[in-house]
Amino acid sequence: MDSQLKQEIIDLFATLIKPHNDRLNNLSRLGKVLLVKDGKTQSVQTKTANNEVADVKFIEDYGFTCKPKKNSECVLLNIQGNPGNVVALVIGSREFRFKDLKDGEVAMYDDSGNLLHFKNGGNIDFTAPTAINQTAPTININGSSDVNITTKTAAVQTETLTVEAKKATIDSQKTTIKATTAIIDATTAEIKGIVKLAGGGQPVARVGDEVVVDPNTHKGTITSGSTGVTAG
Repeated sequence: MDSQLKQEIIDLFATLIKPHNDRLNNLSRLGKVLLVKDGKTQSVQTKTANNEVADVKFIEDYGFTCKPKKNSECVLLNIQGNPGNVVALVIGSREFRFKDLKDGEVAMYDDSGNLLHFKNGGNIDFTAPTAINQTAPTININGSSDVNITTKTAAVQTETLTVEAKKATIDSQKTTIKATTAIIDATTAEIKGIVKLAGGGQPVARVGDEVVVDPNTHKGTITSGSTGVTAG
């Protein structure tokens, strides 16, 4: 084959496939987020390494959403290689990404320090710098072995509080029960130590307290008592 003819064939072939090569070369790019616009589908203004600025749709996974920080990195996909039809598929931040991960672990995080960490071994860590709020008509917590709560102060506000247990223990330096009416319903109630009565009424007489007997009527009057009693 003549060399000139061969070159003409090569040039023709290159001309024919050039549009396809251009589309492949423009299929995806990297960019940075300049700003985020709200909407049913969020839009992000991005800037590529070639200083191209464009408003594109941010396509997210079903059930997950975020509002990316400025200067986050993104992957831009040109639909069918068309630079005029662009979407952002992945947006991430090197600055705030949670890095303490072992092989196979997963984490959800943000720039405030909130963290949901799925750890190896079947453990989940949920961390919030300020507060964790749960709202639902019914919240069920089931621990087949243990439920442990460690805190400085615990408060429960409810119309009705029911505790069912085969054995319940309250171990504290001071326990206060305040109620209009308090009822203890038990076959046997056992109290160890001194019981102090602080209702403002008369002291309680104990075995051995002093009694004054009238010599005429032979009726006695208990003249001493105590607000602290013991038994047993």
